[in-house]
Amino acid sequence: MHSFSLVVLVVVALADGGPAPEPRTQTPVAAQGANVPAPLPEPRWTGLPGWLGFATVKTGAETQKYWTPAHPKAQVVLFTDVWKDVPAGTKVRLVSSAGPSEGAYLGTSDELYGCDGNVATFAGFSSDKPLPEGPVWVLPHNGTEGLTALPVKEVPANSLGTALPKGKKAASKDLRAYDAGGLGFLLTKTGKLRGQLTVLLGGKKVGTDSMSKGEMEGSERSPLNLYDKEEVGVPHPEAAFQLGKEGPVVVVLGTRRYEGHVFTVAVRRGDKAELLKEDSETPYFCAF
Repeated sequence: MHSFSLVVLVVVALADGGPAPEPRTQTPVAAQGANVPAPLPEPRWTGLPGWLGFATVKTGAETQKYWTPAHPKAQVVLFTDVWKDVPAGTKVRLVSSAGPSEGAYLGTSDELYGCDGNVATFAGFSSDKPLPEGPVWVLPHNGTEGLTALPVKEVPANSLGTALPKGKKAASKDLRAYDAGGLGFLLTKTGKLRGQLTVLLGGKKVGTDSMSKGEMEGSERSPLNLYDKEEVGVPHPEAAFQLGKEGPVVVVLGTRRYEGHVFTVAVRRGDKAELLKEDSETPYFCAF
């Protein structure tokens, strides 16, 4: 009844020559979407938010890690071109081993990386805090409460809550162990050039991967050395992050190869964990 009366009043007013009621204005479509964040590329790792990036040094500066990228402007880069259509200035959140920081997308460019004039495509980001060399997780700006870095530490092999491999002693150079993100990582040498990585949660095995130094023409062929920081084929936890208050824990593992570095990820969600072996980040650096 109220709606009908309103219509009648409007018609009567128009018939009498009186002014029609002011129409309600609609917000223009463009204005409605003015504060909507720009669409971002799909996350890099299946089931995980965000993208694995790396802190940079200024072009021409010396690096502590041979694989650290150099960039004239960006403090963080992703090895990808999938951000090229994202507007520059889009805000992101970052987390490095020094903790979280604010960042913004700067653009995509080709930069020298490695030797022999090798070029890599980088999506570059700024950071409002200095970042140590190493992995940096890049996330959408919203929904990252509780984002934090977790410690990575080397520990005695017999502290992981699991039995040591048969015939191996805790002090053996054939074993090396780490604790990162609530996960244990046991490296075991099993042959002259081979070994195994075992990932543990609460002392229970949740994943394994083989290690292999392999051979390459012109390379040195000494036995696999788990304690040589430049050894080929040996994975080490590089960083660990909690991706938000309710988010998963990710541990980034780096393995030197003859032509670059391979990065894989172990993931912990509460009392479950897994080693993601189907996907990796494999920036080519140089044949050595």
